[in-house]
Amino acid sequence: MANKVFVVDVDGTVMNTLDFYRKAIEEACSLIIEVLGSKAPSEHEIKIKHNKIQQEMVYEINPKIGLPFFYSKDKFPTSLVRIYRILCKEAGMETNKRIEEQLFSIGFKVFNKKRYLRKIKPSLLPLCKFLIKRGDIIIFLTKGDEEVQGDKKEALRKAGILKYCDSRYFPDGFIIAKDAKEKHFREIRKKYGIGKIYYAVGDTYFDDIAPALLEGYFGIYIPSPFNWKEVGKLSEINHKRDKKRSNRYRDLSEIRRKYEYL
Repeated sequence: MANKVFVVDVDGTVMNTLDFYRKAIEEACSLIIEVLGSKAPSEHEIKIKHNKIQQEMVYEINPKIGLPFFYSKDKFPTSLVRIYRILCKEAGMETNKRIEEQLFSIGFKVFNKKRYLRKIKPSLLPLCKFLIKRGDIIIFLTKGDEEVQGDKKEALRKAGILKYCDSRYFPDGFIIAKDAKEKHFREIRKKYGIGKIYYAVGDTYFDDIAPALLEGYFGIYIPSPFNWKEVGKLSEINHKRDKKRSNRYRDLSEIRRKYEYL
């Protein structure tokens, strides 16, 4: 009988999709700096302001549908347009509709599903095989837009990953959370019951790990250098991290190497 349940995040943890966002932000910064000229702030300043905008937009109402943006397809491209408008206002310049459309297009490119397959980390498949051989359970729990995350699920299916997931209670062993993950961590424990050890694996401590600790999980924190939520905050996060109930690893393969100590 399986005695370990691994609940694994997707973006940044098993797929390097965050790299798409990094490149899009850099492309947007270059365009904005070119347009604003001598009135443009540095790329670093633009990224800091944009990061703040992204965080503020999560619960903001999307005027197109009358519901919060959360992690919908509209949020990221719209955030690039918004930082451009803000910087134009600060510089005393008029915005340009063509530039706004160009920025939105740059942001929307990150959702090209054809690129997801090649962004799956090569260490994921060996890890899945390793855990299954030991009778463990694997479930993916990701937060975001249902269509976008669904495309990532299909990429994992094509890569032969989903066949290692447990689908008794959740289709394909893949859960898409629209907002916070807390209730899903709770539901997973309720479904699989007592007598097992539960692990949460993720690259965002306060989204993927901290909520799981409240539900009795042990955390495996694998920070990503491209995670916009944690840029410039890793030292602070590591200081706050519950070190008795979580480990910080460099990559997925470390789970295999240190399995006997979990």
